[in-house]
Amino acid sequence: MSKLTLSQLSSLLFRACDDLRGNMDASEYKEYIFGMLFLKRLSDLFDQERELLAKDLKEKGMAEATIAGQLTNPDKYTFFVPEEAHWSHIRHLKTNVGTNLNKALEALEDANVDALQDVLKGINFNKKIGQRSLDDDTLANFIQNFEKIPLRDENFEFPDLLGAAYEYLIKYFADSAGKKAGEFYTPADVVRTLVEIVDPQPGMSVYDPTCGSGGMLIQTRDYVRECGGDPRDLALAGQESIGTTWSICKMNMLLHGIEHADIRQEDTLRHPQHKAENNELQRHDRVLANPPFSQNYIKKDIDYPGRFAVWMPEKGKKADLMFVQHMLAVLKSDGKMATVMPHGVLFRGGEEKAARQHFIDKGWLEAVIGLPAGLFYGTGIPACVLVMNKKDAATRDHVFFINADREYREGKAQNFLRPEDISKIVHVYREQKDVPGYARRVPRSEIVAEDFNCNIRRYVDNAPPPEPHDVRAHLHGGVPIVEIESMAHYWTNYPGLRERCFVPRPDDPLYADFTPAVIDCRALAELVKTDPSLAAAQRRFLETLGIWWAENLPLVEDLAPKNGQKGNVYELRRQLLATISDTFSWQNLLTDHQIRGAFARYVDDLKADLKSIAASGWGSELIPDTDILESQFPELLAVMEQKRLRLAELSALYAAADEEDYEDSDDTGALPANEVKTLKAELKEANAQAKLAKRENRDATDFLTRAKVAEARLTRHKTLEDEGKLLKAELRATEKKQEDLVAAAREKISPEEAKAVILDRLYRLLVQTYEGYLRADQRACLAALENLYGKYAVTAKEIEAKRDEAAAKLKGFLVELGYE
Repeated sequence: MSKLTLSQLSSLLFRACDDLRGNMDASEYKEYIFGMLFLKRLSDLFDQERELLAKDLKEKGMAEATIAGQLTNPDKYTFFVPEEAHWSHIRHLKTNVGTNLNKALEALEDANVDALQDVLKGINFNKKIGQRSLDDDTLANFIQNFEKIPLRDENFEFPDLLGAAYEYLIKYFADSAGKKAGEFYTPADVVRTLVEIVDPQPGMSVYDPTCGSGGMLIQTRDYVRECGGDPRDLALAGQESIGTTWSICKMNMLLHGIEHADIRQEDTLRHPQHKAENNELQRHDRVLANPPFSQNYIKKDIDYPGRFAVWMPEKGKKADLMFVQHMLAVLKSDGKMATVMPHGVLFRGGEEKAARQHFIDKGWLEAVIGLPAGLFYGTGIPACVLVMNKKDAATRDHVFFINADREYREGKAQNFLRPEDISKIVHVYREQKDVPGYARRVPRSEIVAEDFNCNIRRYVDNAPPPEPHDVRAHLHGGVPIVEIESMAHYWTNYPGLRERCFVPRPDDPLYADFTPAVIDCRALAELVKTDPSLAAAQRRFLETLGIWWAENLPLVEDLAPKNGQKGNVYELRRQLLATISDTFSWQNLLTDHQIRGAFARYVDDLKADLKSIAASGWGSELIPDTDILESQFPELLAVMEQKRLRLAELSALYAAADEEDYEDSDDTGALPANEVKTLKAELKEANAQAKLAKRENRDATDFLTRAKVAEARLTRHKTLEDEGKLLKAELRATEKKQEDLVAAAREKISPEEAKAVILDRLYRLLVQTYEGYLRADQRACLAALENLYGKYAVTAKEIEAKRDEAAAKLKGFLVELGYE
């Protein structure tokens, strides 16, 4: 059996979600998916370890009775799975399924109390959702979906596959849960930014006081690994108040192989759980957090009140800086922390102002970073990052402000930090040098003068300059040279494009005209699209990329295991990222942040495939089905495409037919749904009237004619419906045949052939990644030109002349009509 890839495992898990999706919200059934995944994984792992143990004991010549005793010894397993929790029992459940699943979770937890105490018992498969709970048939089908998912180590393309799939699921549930997602998930781009800012190192302790599902801690481990460190040297700790979220976090850690993470459940402000041997709070090298925004808190019976130099009001939803003070209290004397906060904490008065003054007076507040709006689930509240650094705090007399709120990728439901945005934030933070309109090192004295108001725009205003409008150009024509020269980036990169768009005015050095070829905006688009210098610049860039790929191809080829030694994806990423940045240092088409960000995105998108290559080599399972179909069965794809197009045509016909005032001018035969209903009623009535007329010896011709007309129209409509049904059935059959063809073709691909195909795909995707950035620069150039055309192509005098001409015409029409 071929090994599971991440896309295959994710597809199987999402199929299991389908059984529950119609019965409850994603936020409600996520714990069922996680619980069942955990049951199946631990059972498969137990079987795997039991087989290895039995084999080992037999090879040592032990007696059967001794072996049998050892096989039931819980100490011999990572997790011991009792019979009632074993998959061989669960897979056959048909009645009282929910109760039996609850018992299985309870038995599994009781057998592994050190690792799983309170993790699984909170999952209740009998829980009522609204008026009902899930029935036996639904749960039995749910179990059968997991029956199809093999979860032994030997089934995985790379060791961390299950952890990666678990993260996919968490992201899926967060996308589906809307506002509730903020309780358990922080977007990965925000997490990555915070992790890079605090720069955790091997041997450090890292703490998240509001850890949710554990993303901050997992990305910390991955970051240390990327930087060449050993993540096993990290001490990871977290606390979470919501029970189900805490359980998800615990399972997340275990499925990622992070058994040593110390995850506690309690209200962090009232009852912090991580304590040293002297009963004082543990201190940590790094603290990362995204606390719940704008919450109330309870002061009564709060533990360790000495953490708080400035008490916030219990009501009024101002617990934000209480969390910050807790984090500072558990930070070592040379530690660093980064936390997400709502913008309000930067400028509100009262206790929050006193807290800001306290942080600045102590020298702890190192940086304030403004983030784009809409990054977080279910809220558009602008957010920022507070960076506190106790190292060198005594001599710190400034705060570094970064205003990054204008640089992001816009999405439908939320916005995202692009890799280049993260790269820029982190690079500027580490350099701590002023960047006009983006970052500024502000002395403490200036903040004091502003009464400790830390509103970012007071210190770094990144508002775009007002759109310039040249009155003379508006009145008399021409394009101001100063505005043309503001596009110097494009003229430098695309020499010759300026001359194709503008011609100087002989007697007026301050203005230019559009060339005769620029007759409208569409002409501008064509000029840019066909510009030889633009094509040459992009071609030169991609040729350099091709040379870089060829030079570094041996590093990629060496990723596959050799002599039993697995490859290192993180080392490869580090090496390639350094060389690609150096390779493109000569050009100005893309910034260094874009070069590095594009490559980081490329590697992140392909991380699962690269991990598979590092662990299992050049397997044909890494070749996407679409690639195999396009190369081996192009005729099949062409036929399927024709059928899909015809199906789309039929759907469009039905949609048009149901529109108001529909007329079948093309005589397609498609009928509106209400007309079909009416014709069926008319046909039935006409047939009945015809039969009655015949029985009464009356003339039935009129009724038969009406029935014939109705039947003919319905037959034409039904022919179209039948064609659609047939097309759908044929497509389903072809898709099934397609799966078999792909599987058979994949079996015939040798490792060397697979390697060639995979390397070709890796290079193709790399090129496509950078082509996207080059096209974006081209679009930005065109947009700037179109803006100038929109402002200055038509003068005010020409507009007035057209107005006067239209007014004269109108007056003539009025005279003709007898109006003076």
